[in-house]
Amino acid sequence: MRTFSNRAFERGFSMIELMIAMVIGLIGVIIIFQVFEVSEGIKRTTTSGGDSQQNGAIAMYVLEHDILNSGMAFNDTRYAGCSIVGWDNTLTPSNLPPAGATMLMTPVRVFPGVNTYTPDSVTMFYGSQTTSASATALDQTMNLATDHVRVKNLYGFHIGDLIVVMEPTSPAKPCSLMEVTDIVGGSNELVHDAGNYVYTAPGGAPVTVPSRYNKPGGLGITYTSTTPAWVYNLGSAQGGPTTPVYSNYQIQNSTLTVTAAFSSGNPPAVADNIVHMRVLYGLDDGVNNNTITYNTVYTPRDGIVDRWVDSAVDPVWELVTAIRIAVVARSALKEKSSQGVSAPCDATTAEPTWTGSAWSGSPWNFNTRLDLSRNPDGTANPDWQCYRYRVFEATVPLRNWVWKSPTS
Repeated sequence: MRTFSNRAFERGFSMIELMIAMVIGLIGVIIIFQVFEVSEGIKRTTTSGGDSQQNGAIAMYVLEHDILNSGMAFNDTRYAGCSIVGWDNTLTPSNLPPAGATMLMTPVRVFPGVNTYTPDSVTMFYGSQTTSASATALDQTMNLATDHVRVKNLYGFHIGDLIVVMEPTSPAKPCSLMEVTDIVGGSNELVHDAGNYVYTAPGGAPVTVPSRYNKPGGLGITYTSTTPAWVYNLGSAQGGPTTPVYSNYQIQNSTLTVTAAFSSGNPPAVADNIVHMRVLYGLDDGVNNNTITYNTVYTPRDGIVDRWVDSAVDPVWELVTAIRIAVVARSALKEKSSQGVSAPCDATTAEPTWTGSAWSGSPWNFNTRLDLSRNPDGTANPDWQCYRYRVFEATVPLRNWVWKSPTS
């Protein structure tokens, strides 16, 4: 017997129903992407702002730290400014400083940018020995450049120290950098021979080390005890916390780097996305150029900054009492235009400013603008407005320069 079963017809979605579902889904996707775009923009802005805040703070901390220490071990301000000559057998050629460069015995030296879009660079110099920061006089004339350096007082000197010998003469005689390879206690003589010598680190065992900073045959400069010449102890030439510091800070490829004269290797990065820097000298010379508004009495050498000047010409070093510095940190990521993808960037619509911007174009020709509209080679930088910027600035006293050595 045959049986029949009733089967319901199987039916799917119609084309109209599918199209309606697709439209609803597309609307949902559009809404999701719009929310994501806004969220991503907020995240990008927040993250980039945090990065620039962090990079700028690190850059300013490192710069301020070295400025505060600058001048230690040679703060006889009236003798500042002599040109240091030396020898470093880790360099090729071995002249220190290298050909075309200068090394002055000054706490801070500013090298100005050649135009509004080129950052300044700045050098800080200080000794790190912990025993004494005062100079001692030369006690016996050096008839030959290789003669021992006989001093009036050996206090604070150790084998392995770097010393600077200078003589305040007119015309100025260069200062000489030497490495102490031995000390003759009975006659207060500092030996600075080339070759190897025995060095004992604090708490360590004696080791034989090469003399890095002594040129065979000497540097060709002699000094007299009648002027007199002065001998400064900068600290150890053998590394460690008492190594002297001569650091040049400059911006390369949007990164603040530092090059140290008494170390080797490539310039290490201090902070990335640092795109501009300006540095001014604060002079205590009694001159009013309307850059100091809180002062009503302008008296030279009273310990109060009377005016800020740019670095086009080296100042009278004795009168430099403070440094004003500004660095510009940039966000790591570009910002999209608020007017759409094809519209010009508008994250930053005006050039960043700082305190020194008020003096740009003044009769004293301050080059204090923070011009970001061009690349280092002078070509236009059309993307500069796509980023956000933060300006960090500080006024830093040269405390070791204010606390002058008794020999001054």
